[in-house]
Amino acid sequence: MFQTVSRVVPILLLIVFVATGAALVQSGHFTTDLAANDWLASATGAQPGAVEAQTSIPTYFGSLEVTKSRAVTPGVGGEVLKVFVEVGDLVEEGQELFRLDSTQLDWAVQRAEIALELARISLLEINEQSSEGDLAVAQANLELAKTNLAKLDTGGATEDELAATRASAAAAWARYNELLAGPTEARLQQLRAHVERAELAVTQAQRAYNEVAWRGDVGRTPQAANLQRVTIDLNVAQASYNEATQPARASEVQAALAAAHRAQHALNELEEGVSEVDRAVGRARVAAAEATVLRIMELTTSQKSAELRVSQALVNLEESQQRMDKAIVRAPLTGVVLSLNAVEGQVIGASSPAAVIGDPSALELVVGIPQDQVLTMSVGDPVRITRFGSDDISVQSTISKIAPISLPGKGNSTFPVTIRLPEDGTAQFNPGIFVSATFE
Repeated sequence: MFQTVSRVVPILLLIVFVATGAALVQSGHFTTDLAANDWLASATGAQPGAVEAQTSIPTYFGSLEVTKSRAVTPGVGGEVLKVFVEVGDLVEEGQELFRLDSTQLDWAVQRAEIALELARISLLEINEQSSEGDLAVAQANLELAKTNLAKLDTGGATEDELAATRASAAAAWARYNELLAGPTEARLQQLRAHVERAELAVTQAQRAYNEVAWRGDVGRTPQAANLQRVTIDLNVAQASYNEATQPARASEVQAALAAAHRAQHALNELEEGVSEVDRAVGRARVAAAEATVLRIMELTTSQKSAELRVSQALVNLEESQQRMDKAIVRAPLTGVVLSLNAVEGQVIGASSPAAVIGDPSALELVVGIPQDQVLTMSVGDPVRITRFGSDDISVQSTISKIAPISLPGKGNSTFPVTIRLPEDGTAQFNPGIFVSATFE
């Protein structure tokens, strides 16, 4: 009986030690896998770093760590208003982690919007003062004024120029009189005849088109092309008739009268010869044309400056809106919150590490293996990872890395060995949990 009790007591003590060690590990008293291995070894009487089963298969213990993680920085500084997550929470990509006070950022956006609106108003005012073709017209008028002044300086025009000027004056007055009197009856009859001929042509073309309208390719037949052509002719003829029968607008009459006066004045100048007054007027016209060109060029420069101000205001607004968006800090990837430095009410910097998000599907275990054991191992050797306290939750993996340098403080005889869990086998394993690694 005594011998039986003497055999049972050590076993019970071992169970108590193991349970106590597991509780200490889960409560944070053991922070490294090497400490856990040493404790388990001392509890079982095995060599430090490993627990040997009766089958001599080495088993090591440690905590799972993530291999893929992203640090989160706000991008803008400010006071933390609200924190929505805690360490250990599982978050989705884009999920809100915490929010900063955005009052100043909102004001910056409003100022940028006002600056953009003012820049657009300034550009609109400049555009109203000149159009795109004004500079070309002003330059052409300047060249014409210089040409006329050169003619005045040489003493007048040739007979051909005089004849052409007379013809221009006659045509200008004829146009003015035509606008006042309207078209003659003969002109109207001529226009009506054009319309009637066009209508007859359309009727004939329509009849020819109807004869082939049953064809599937009727749109590509000569009849279709002819019908389209004569229809256009009819529209042109009808438009000409309608225009001729409409009374002239007052602006057209005034423009025609002004053109007639200019043509008559040019003719009078040529017929009367060149005087000093004419030369002075010519020089004044050149000066006025030059001033117009200069003014439009200045407007063009102002227009380009205003366009640049609008572009810069757009950039400033976009940057302000981007800074505003950064006041809401979101998760850069789907994963687990490994650390969180954002505290409500505290001010955080733009580049301060506010949180770390780890990928829960990328886990690894690093354990210290004694030299005599590590010499028998190779990368790719099978390892079974078991969740501590749950023997039925395990996953098969392999050695992914064996460090060539021993761990410090271990008598130069313990080497880090890394086991990376397969991504499809991490559903029941979380970062930081305590596991065992059995090298098979």
